[in-house]
Amino acid sequence: MKISKYPFAVLSAALFTVMLVTPITSISNLIWLSSVNMPVTFITSLEVILFDFQRLGFPLFAVFTIAFTIAFTVAGLFSRFTKYGGNNLYALAGAAAIGVALILMVELLFQTQLLGGNRSFLGKIFHWIAGFFGGYFFYNLISKERSFTFVVRFFGIFYSYVLLGLVLTWVFTPSAAAADFGFILGDLSDSAQNALLRDFTSFFVATFIFSILGVVTLNPAWFFSAGIIYYGAALFNLVAIYAHGTTYNQIYVGEIILGTIPTLLALTIIYKNKSI
Repeated sequence: MKISKYPFAVLSAALFTVMLVTPITSISNLIWLSSVNMPVTFITSLEVILFDFQRLGFPLFAVFTIAFTIAFTVAGLFSRFTKYGGNNLYALAGAAAIGVALILMVELLFQTQLLGGNRSFLGKIFHWIAGFFGGYFFYNLISKERSFTFVVRFFGIFYSYVLLGLVLTWVFTPSAAAADFGFILGDLSDSAQNALLRDFTSFFVATFIFSILGVVTLNPAWFFSAGIIYYGAALFNLVAIYAHGTTYNQIYVGEIILGTIPTLLALTIIYKNKSI
């Protein structure tokens, strides 16, 4: 883990910073909507914050990972060849990385502001502060030796993050979620809509909770539970195709992937525990 902890620390710091940055943009957009007399309710606010976390999350995660990789590498070289180092150095490097990344995002995207929170000076300061804490978090992760649980928890959190997007879609935009599975929600009867919404929402919420419990407890049973559900879906997907004559759909591939990730995490925990 001596070498591998560094890239996983960068990825973890980037994900942590995304969690801090996205609410800034969400709240800025809500304030703007309120200023133009648009109705902003608690449900609307919750939907905006959660969906921004999901929609902006992946692009920002990629950008912040690249920015942090460069910034923390420079900070590490600087600390090696000088007497300066420690958490403050990496925290400042994190703030600088986010500041430069946000400037480049605007310059390289035809002067377009993708982040509402970056449109004001106060918002920029909050973004820099988020980067500062991201750098501090990175230093905390690399300052101690880490076991395999560090990697398991990272992938478990990332897996949960993916599932959260599916949960949000079924909760807030069920018509779009149903369309992804080939359903036109409005064409179904009320009873059919009820069955579709409750079953699919429960399906994704349950596996999201299982993965979170797996991350917290490191009990492989929780990861196995999520894996079994998605492998079961893939199995009965094939049964529907070959026994009942339905058409093949690419959702099968996603089910295999969503079943394999938690299963591998569970097997890793069991293998490592036996090795100790």
